[in-house]
Amino acid sequence: MIYDQENLPFNIDGIVPDLIINPHAIPSRMTIAHLIETLAGKGAAMSGNMVDASPFGNITVEELAKELKSHGLHPHGNEQLYCPYTGKPIRARIFMGCIYYQRLKHMVNDKIHARSRGKRDATTGQPNGGRQNGGALKVGEMEKDCMNAHAVPFVINERMCISSDAKRILVCKQCQTKLTIDGKHCKVCKSRAVEITIPSAADLLFQELQAMKINVKLVV
Repeated sequence: MIYDQENLPFNIDGIVPDLIINPHAIPSRMTIAHLIETLAGKGAAMSGNMVDASPFGNITVEELAKELKSHGLHPHGNEQLYCPYTGKPIRARIFMGCIYYQRLKHMVNDKIHARSRGKRDATTGQPNGGRQNGGALKVGEMEKDCMNAHAVPFVINERMCISSDAKRILVCKQCQTKLTIDGKHCKVCKSRAVEITIPSAADLLFQELQAMKINVKLVV
């Protein structure tokens, strides 16, 4: 979260932290040396000297603690901070110091991705992909398996057909063939035709197979 300076805690000297980090972030990122660098940076700021705080150097935590104590600071870098709203002391010793920290900017506003209706692919009729193209969220094999595991087949049908590329076609119940748009079929087929809904990609597959002289039977 981004706060204004007046809404951040401050120490006895009125110094406000630039960044507040959850301590649980340190072990998972395996950046234990950051704690040593923070102590060293605090000592360097007080003394004005250059300090090499690399973890494999000759400097020890005990030496850093001794130097901080000589400047009248807590040897382990803890400080008493005060609440910005009430001015009362916060009942916790907070580890505080100066260090270079590179923050990776991953904000929710940069990642949010949702859409209702939008562009579709001209060939398949399916929603196009890609967040920058205003594309849809993909329901893949793993998502399908999760829905199956939760016994919601109608959700799969809705997500992968109705909301995606549903297409209505006419099929003759007797000869089990799809009726074409040009209507070059006998009157018997038209009278026995039934309308079904299939994915547009499936209809495209049937057309490509028929172009290769492979007939597709649809049992309805």
